[in-house]
Amino acid sequence: MANNRFILMFALVGCGDSPSTTTPDAPTSAWSMGTALDGPRLESGVTAYGNTVVVVGGFYTNQEHGLLVTQEVDLFDTTTSTWSKLAVDAPVARHHVQVATIGTTLYLLGGLDAASDAQLDFPARDDCYSIDLSTPGAAWKPIATMPVPRGSAAVVVSAPRIYLFGGSSTTEALASNVYYDTLKDAWCPGAACATTDQLPDLPAPRSHPAAVRRTDGGFAVVGGLSALASFTAANDVYVLPLAQQLSSGTWGSGTPMPTVRGGCAFGSSIEGKLICAGGEMGQAALSATEGYDPVEDTWTTFEKMPVPTAGTLGAAIGQRLFVPGGARELQFQPTDTLYIFSPLDTAGSRDL
Repeated sequence: MANNRFILMFALVGCGDSPSTTTPDAPTSAWSMGTALDGPRLESGVTAYGNTVVVVGGFYTNQEHGLLVTQEVDLFDTTTSTWSKLAVDAPVARHHVQVATIGTTLYLLGGLDAASDAQLDFPARDDCYSIDLSTPGAAWKPIATMPVPRGSAAVVVSAPRIYLFGGSSTTEALASNVYYDTLKDAWCPGAACATTDQLPDLPAPRSHPAAVRRTDGGFAVVGGLSALASFTAANDVYVLPLAQQLSSGTWGSGTPMPTVRGGCAFGSSIEGKLICAGGEMGQAALSATEGYDPVEDTWTTFEKMPVPTAGTLGAAIGQRLFVPGGARELQFQPTDTLYIFSPLDTAGSRDL
């Protein structure tokens, strides 16, 4: 998906035996394909709301057809395996948008606009919105704007705060970290935030990183791109213990991710790990799936995705990671697939 100003970052068994023999099946794949989306999506915002996967915005056409960005909000009910649409579209059309839920409220934070010119500059925005998903007829409402416009940041929710780590401006990757206080309708850094309550910058700029909250209240930020191109992918793990969550604190180093990449689809609390699937590095979309234990600072290698997948995020629900849309190569070619990672699923036995 290369261009001269911005590169989109993406991320049976058979047996034979006598009829009277009962033989355990071989383990099933941890990956399966779910119900396809209503339309293709690339670089959408993805989050979980209860048992629902929420997909906001993103490209729904390729470059040949104008790289159009949708305002639709797609909802996947994991209990019925069905897709539906939020009754009201998002107030803006964004890709690389940061989204999160706290309680029954969905938040849309910044993101990138459609291309501003033929060179594919994607302007970063700072406007933010929220909507109560539990209220019929609810409308989106504006909330406080973020301190620095950005898209493609890693999102971590710790109510009442939504943390954004790194990300990208219109022209560069960012090292700064911010959070939105949903009770105060205010951002930190900002007028309502004490200097000592701010998070220190990352040791280096990172767009498209993954991130997780540690059990001690601290954070770990994983991989990402040091600029706006896939050849700048990294595998660093930056760790910030709770005691150092001050502007004077410093990030330490964790065990590097086995695969160098940015833009993986990630979700946490699956087997106690942050799962990072797919992503991009160099000129390739990736299929590697790895898990980071933020307590032990160790990595586990899991079964690869069925196909290389970049340009999408993930949502963790009930020990499963849902990965909607994305692209198979580093090109503007959105897909409508839904892949589901279920590491705890095992095969039973059957009579043959």
